[in-house]
Amino acid sequence: MDSANNWIFQSWVVWYDKWSRSTGESTVIKNTTTSGTYNIHAQLCVPKSPNKKQILQIATRGVHYDSRYWDPELDRENLSYVEALLKAGYSILTYDRLGVGQSDKPDAYDVVQAPLEVEILRQLTLMARNGTLYSFAAKANPVNAAFNELANSSKIVHIGHSFGSVLTSAFIAEHGELSDGAIITGYLLNKYLGKGGMASFNVEYAATSTPPFNRPSGYVACQRTGIQNIFFAGDLKTAFTAEMLDYGDAIKQPVPIGEFASAYHVLGLPGPSFKAPLQYMLAEFDTYICGGDCKGLADMQNLKQTYPNATVIDVAIQPNTGHAFTLHNNATAGYQVTFDFLARNGL
Repeated sequence: MDSANNWIFQSWVVWYDKWSRSTGESTVIKNTTTSGTYNIHAQLCVPKSPNKKQILQIATRGVHYDSRYWDPELDRENLSYVEALLKAGYSILTYDRLGVGQSDKPDAYDVVQAPLEVEILRQLTLMARNGTLYSFAAKANPVNAAFNELANSSKIVHIGHSFGSVLTSAFIAEHGELSDGAIITGYLLNKYLGKGGMASFNVEYAATSTPPFNRPSGYVACQRTGIQNIFFAGDLKTAFTAEMLDYGDAIKQPVPIGEFASAYHVLGLPGPSFKAPLQYMLAEFDTYICGGDCKGLADMQNLKQTYPNATVIDVAIQPNTGHAFTLHNNATAGYQVTFDFLARNGL
């Protein structure tokens, strides 16, 4: 499918949303092996004072945004997850997934697919565990003296959002021994997942979108209405402001469609090797994940079967919030719920 123009892509969207469409292995034309070296843009943040916790979080963002999702410049004191995390004493690595932000933007069909992105997350985790992440950071001439006191983290917590949570879930399923804990936000495998359909994203070819992006065929971008449809929800008087919606639209990023087409490869993988605490943080009114209402949807028996050796599985609901947690008014209250969960479990 060539999405170098909008009418072809919209035809693909209509086909993709068809209820009788074949899914899974039956859609594979051929299996290929991807090999290459890719530049991944990342940001390592550490507390100004020495990090007593010695715990690093690795944050993986989903589609339509880059790593700025975790650290919005708008009202950082009340919205930024990075800012709140640093104040709580943690370090955090955020990164732009392949094809997004300042990372490389290879072929959107055959290269940027979910299994490769899981492998990138594994490599970043290995760098954090063997210390090369910190030696690399030291060469970047950071301005803060705290970087001079960097030491290998004693523990690593993985956090994801949306498609980033799909990747994080697959990572802890396949490489559970590399994670000391996981936070899954904006994602839950359930009967309403994706109920809104691809059409609700209101995407268009990135090169001719508003604003246009310098991307080749296969990269698509949300229109403003799609950003609101997917990422914002709740009471219009209290959940978010027009400024937050404007900002959410201003920082949007194109998506390589290979991510959509390959997601089934990593959904619902069993994770017996994961032996750590796991929290699901769900937005109450998440349209795309829960059909607009996440309350009571988590099947605890299914979650325990998926991660049978997790030390604890917790499900929390963030009230009056839509899919984009960091761009809603009560963001920091949700962050504290996660920090409390981590503290209760030695993290």
